[in-house]
Amino acid sequence: MQLSEFLKTANSTRMTQRTKDAARLVLVDGMRYIDAAKQMEMKRQQVEDAVSRIEAAYKAAQGIPEEWECITVCVPPERVAEVREIERQSMRTAGLSIN
Repeated sequence: MQLSEFLKTANSTRMTQRTKDAARLVLVDGMRYIDAAKQMEMKRQQVEDAVSRIEAAYKAAQGIPEEWECITVCVPPERVAEVREIERQSMRTAGLSIN
């Protein structure tokens, strides 16, 4: 998740700043759950719950079906359009609006 997406989503929740920071470590910085939990002096389950809440809020705000997964993909520049087209086709098929 991009930092701007995370901040917009996190700010729409009632989570504490500490909980938001833990979720950011995982979703934006790519840290493992256990490492984020240790750094924030939280239990792993608390971090997992925070990440799940942010992901659910993000999907709801974007109109993405709950069962869909949001992923980050690293591809060569010449494949970016192809990956974006897969997303557009999937959204069209599901009857969702395309940004």
